[in-house]
Amino acid sequence: MRTYIYHIIAVVLFVTLGITSCIEPPLHLPGQNMELQIPQVETDLEVIWDVDVDFQTDWYYGWDLKDDSIWGSIGYTMPTSFEVHRYYKGDDPYAKHTTDEAFSIRSTRFRRYFQFGYYDMLFYSDIDSKDGTQVLVLNETLDSVTATTTGTRGISRSILEHSRSNEADPSGVIGLLNQPEIFYSAYPENIYISRDLSDYEFDPVENIYIKHIETKLRPLVYIYLVQFILYNNEDGRIKGINGNAALSSMASSTNVNTGHTGYKPALIYFNTRLKKNQEVNGQKCDIIGGKLTTFGLCDNEPFTRSGALYTGSRSNLRNYLYYDLIWKDGQVKTYEFDVTDQCHAQAHGGILTVWIDCSKLTPPDPLPSGTGSLFVPTVEDYDEVFWEIEI
Repeated sequence: MRTYIYHIIAVVLFVTLGITSCIEPPLHLPGQNMELQIPQVETDLEVIWDVDVDFQTDWYYGWDLKDDSIWGSIGYTMPTSFEVHRYYKGDDPYAKHTTDEAFSIRSTRFRRYFQFGYYDMLFYSDIDSKDGTQVLVLNETLDSVTATTTGTRGISRSILEHSRSNEADPSGVIGLLNQPEIFYSAYPENIYISRDLSDYEFDPVENIYIKHIETKLRPLVYIYLVQFILYNNEDGRIKGINGNAALSSMASSTNVNTGHTGYKPALIYFNTRLKKNQEVNGQKCDIIGGKLTTFGLCDNEPFTRSGALYTGSRSNLRNYLYYDLIWKDGQVKTYEFDVTDQCHAQAHGGILTVWIDCSKLTPPDPLPSGTGSLFVPTVEDYDEVFWEIEI
């Protein structure tokens, strides 16, 4: 996991009445006798990398050029452009937001005039979608911004009902959602633009007064690498895969301001790829692998530099991986595996591993009925899903 830190440098240009020369700090500090105009504030965004998730140890699937072309690189990339929301609160740090000045920046530095008083500011990175089609949906209000994704087709009513049957509260599962694109946010609150020069640091090189503000730019979407280790398949009973997989009980939304995830669970669909004739711990096997992006666990705290633990209140939710296997007779069956403990131990991304003893798998029902894939419905079998997004 890479954490970014904003170093916001406020460069305040003070002007005295009747004085046009440069301001020297020893003469004017602490500044009680100065009349100050509205300051111009410059923000300088410095990115600091902090890797906290190990994507190497116990990752057997690997990541070749074909994987990279399908899903992109494994890690988190540095954002290059941002959306900014600026909320002015006057002299009351507890005031509610009444105005929202929104603008875009295409670099890590920009200048704006600030009134004296308190500000909240929301930064979030623009979305860089691999295929140019953004699935992330942002719902904005004066108080907060909520992110969710579009729904996806390609799931039958049976797998949704099957997922709901694993939950203590089956009515909460809202259906299958697309994976969100990776993006980041920072929400510094109560930034105080003061009239007192003693609150600023003088830069003798630039001949300006500087205010330093620091906040963290955190990821709001987490990466899970998923691998299925198939062993004892020497007789070839498992012929291959169709690539369908899904992870249940993941958050359907997140608060962009706070990073706290929503409480409504959803299935997140992702694709997989099979690599045959691999070796893990000296044993011959086949490995199915894929990359999954998600808001994370339901009702969960955001990632911090110290690595916040799972503290969600929805402890009754279980996380299941659903995946399709194709048997040697061509039949397809969907299997499930409980990865709840793995998800809770890696609440902000990591590696999910399923060990599959092919000799103990229950085969599909005999033809002509067959078991079939839960991911490929007929047209009339689509489940129409509606849900409300928390604002």
